[in-house]
Amino acid sequence: MLAAIGGTLTVLTNRLARVNDRMHKCRDEREDATPAKCTDIDAELATLNRRAKIINAAVSTGALCGVIVCLLIGSLFVANELELAFDRPVAVLFVVAMLALIATYGLLLVEIFVTQKSINPT
Repeated sequence: MLAAIGGTLTVLTNRLARVNDRMHKCRDEREDATPAKCTDIDAELATLNRRAKIINAAVSTGALCGVIVCLLIGSLFVANELELAFDRPVAVLFVVAMLALIATYGLLLVEIFVTQKSINPT
């Protein structure tokens, strides 16, 4: 599971880097643009800003999921060594980790839809 979370975080950070690169390019283009072109660039910058916020939220929930999974694994080892009945907390941690992972993938889908809408607005 940690490998999947790590792969997902890599995808998300790569998408965020592409958004960041495009924002810098748009800002550079805006300096020499006509007023009509500035309006188009401002609209694209707004969309890019929205995408960046969504990706940041997805990275945060993905990182949270990874932390919870690590806590889950650690608690399993500690409970085993101390011979504790730790089944309910483990179940709760697992469910919370799954919810965080679902949120991560949901936010990734939202960002993909926003991207698709900006590419093909019809």
